[in-house]
Amino acid sequence: MLKIRDFARLGEVSMTTLRYYDEIGLLKPIHVDPETGYRFYTIDQLPQLHRILAFKELGLGLTQIVKILDEGISPDALQGMLRFRQAQLQQQIQSEHEQLVRIEARLRSLEQGSDMPNYDVVLKAVKPITGVSLLLTTEVAYRGHWVDMIDAMLKRYRVKPNDHLLVLHTQREDEPPPGSVEIVAPVDERDAATLSTKSEGQLTRCELPAVPYMASTLHQGSPALVMPAYQALGTWMENNAYTIVGPRRKICLHRGENLDDALTEIQFPVEKLT
Repeated sequence: MLKIRDFARLGEVSMTTLRYYDEIGLLKPIHVDPETGYRFYTIDQLPQLHRILAFKELGLGLTQIVKILDEGISPDALQGMLRFRQAQLQQQIQSEHEQLVRIEARLRSLEQGSDMPNYDVVLKAVKPITGVSLLLTTEVAYRGHWVDMIDAMLKRYRVKPNDHLLVLHTQREDEPPPGSVEIVAPVDERDAATLSTKSEGQLTRCELPAVPYMASTLHQGSPALVMPAYQALGTWMENNAYTIVGPRRKICLHRGENLDDALTEIQFPVEKLT
């Protein structure tokens, strides 16, 4: 028999690792001295340790390895575990590749003597939204601050939105009239139905789908001067090989009495170009 120190040296693992494997039932010593608690192993257990380490190198968790070695899972089940791990790694590689592309784009900008950008773009997932919408022409929406248009109606019916108000720039050919915008107030399902009825159709219930990839940037200042933020998002998509796949969103994160203090988030739903 081998003392734990000697077995650890042979297997090129730490004694702490072997003790933990014993605790979780992954690799138990062949004998434990009842008086001292010392663990002993045999050379015949070395192949089992190597198998554990081999599965760990594939990225499988210890719980999965216990099932593989002790419960004798089928080859099909093992294949399923490995295919799932393969998909995880492929996604990780894709994510890191996209990060590398963004770093290269920022380096090119710096090497060309550009200052730090005024608009930093991040990619994030957006949850679905239930709410009510108010359809306006672009001209009407920008005659006053677009938040006021729907905020006054919500106050009239004593409904508070459960998230930030947003404007949706519709791009579909079936959206009348051309150049219209949709002002959306996220509200509870019950409030959405109530508002649709009480407003006599001025406010309509709407569902905005979840978006897995939303390119987002922040604009500090008057919402009327937001065009550079749109341009920054367009440049980011070009540099990182993304294309827009849905209506653009503009979200009112903060608005004080002075519009120059407003904080607006601009969002483009995007997908990677193939």
